[in-house]
Amino acid sequence: MQKLKKCLLLAISLCFCLTLWYRPAYAFITLNDQFVAGQACEALESIRSKTNPGNIRLTPQKTYPVVGKNRDNASYYLLKVEGAQPLTRWVSVQCGQLLGSSAPVDQAYLLALSWQPSFCETKPTKPECQSQTAQRFDATNLVLHGLWPQPRTNIYCNVSNDIERLDKNNQWSQLPPINLSQETRNALAVKMPGFASNLHLHEWYKHGTCYSESPEEYFQEAIALLDQVNNSSVGDLFVRNIGNFLSANEIRNQFDEAFHDGAGSKVQVQCERDIDEDKNNMVVELQINLRGNIQPDTPIETLLQAGQTVPAGCTRGEIDPAGFN
Repeated sequence: MQKLKKCLLLAISLCFCLTLWYRPAYAFITLNDQFVAGQACEALESIRSKTNPGNIRLTPQKTYPVVGKNRDNASYYLLKVEGAQPLTRWVSVQCGQLLGSSAPVDQAYLLALSWQPSFCETKPTKPECQSQTAQRFDATNLVLHGLWPQPRTNIYCNVSNDIERLDKNNQWSQLPPINLSQETRNALAVKMPGFASNLHLHEWYKHGTCYSESPEEYFQEAIALLDQVNNSSVGDLFVRNIGNFLSANEIRNQFDEAFHDGAGSKVQVQCERDIDEDKNNMVVELQINLRGNIQPDTPIETLLQAGQTVPAGCTRGEIDPAGFN
């Protein structure tokens, strides 16, 4: 009997040793670095269980202190995330970039620019449409609809359920005010006519919160991209053809001329039917696919080169003049 017990103990010890032998080696490695988020990824309490108390997500373009990584060839970094409980959270290495690395944060965006006279034909009761004149900026320039981090599911980052509910119910006037400089407010009032209907609040809470922790940064950089398009030959093309029709190919070819070959393939043209009996297609919006690390002085040409190639959209549409025809 004693001999049998010894044999059993030996077998158990052998199994335990084999288990240790075949177990993957995970060794926490301490780091002293900074991590720049590229996406609104989940910040996990545990890699194994994937738990995320508080449903914490990173804010794109924000920098976080790095505590360590899960192994030498890391798949996760351990960050300090202010406001999270517990404070340290695991995020996938694919969510951004260590600041010490020379590689930029690689993030996709959709820049939506509207042709306001066409939009107003479909929404004539909007305050910004009722006040539109042929002399106003939006009569002869593309205007800002929004800058949307991709994929499209990347929305409402660290936004409360109450704010999300108000936004989805189009109760934009009841959304909490945001901190913007007077200069940026003045620019939005001109270059985002929907500012009169609180479009800026909707865009910030739905999309901007996944772009930056700062509304000022979000809108300044979006306006800088808008200005580059309006100040190019693309803007000239629209002005020359007010009251006429443009094809998607003409618009995309002009992007190629303004921002080098291939830029036009990143632009999709959106059209709407006119509200009158003519039922003509009107160009309402350009959806421009970008990729890269956006800064106030980033050339849109660079972002277009890396952007996603997309279908042309509607075939042909009118560049509607200001006023209700």
